[in-house]
Amino acid sequence: MDNLDVLTLSDLFFEAAETERKLPAAMRKQKMSSWPDYPQEWKAYGYEEFKVRLPKASPQQVDSFDKALLLSIRFMDKDDRRMVWAVAHSAAFRERGPKWQQLARLKGLRDGRQIKRRYQDALIRLHYKLKAQDDDILGDYFS
Repeated sequence: MDNLDVLTLSDLFFEAAETERKLPAAMRKQKMSSWPDYPQEWKAYGYEEFKVRLPKASPQQVDSFDKALLLSIRFMDKDDRRMVWAVAHSAAFRERGPKWQQLARLKGLRDGRQIKRRYQDALIRLHYKLKAQDDDILGDYFS
């Protein structure tokens, strides 16, 4: 628990957001019992476009997703939790990180730096709440 810092928490939430997108949908599309449409020409093999899909989440990714979810529910208030997850989902599968300006506009703010500062403050508050907890309790989350 000594190496749990703000950057580790940020990475935990970013990985959890990516894992959440890799999980299967809550409601599966119903299969219909009909013949699929296909062209009647012999040269129509491979006429559909190939759709690239995300790989399935590994068990370790699902475990870290559960840890991030439990930490956010137990140790964060509603506003901080919403902001942290919004930033994490904004950064999912992006090389450049979160879309700070777009998130600021959604919150009614003018500058993306305000959201970034609030995000960092929320993670710092979470960090200090975790430091104040008993190590036995946190061992359940990070063992």
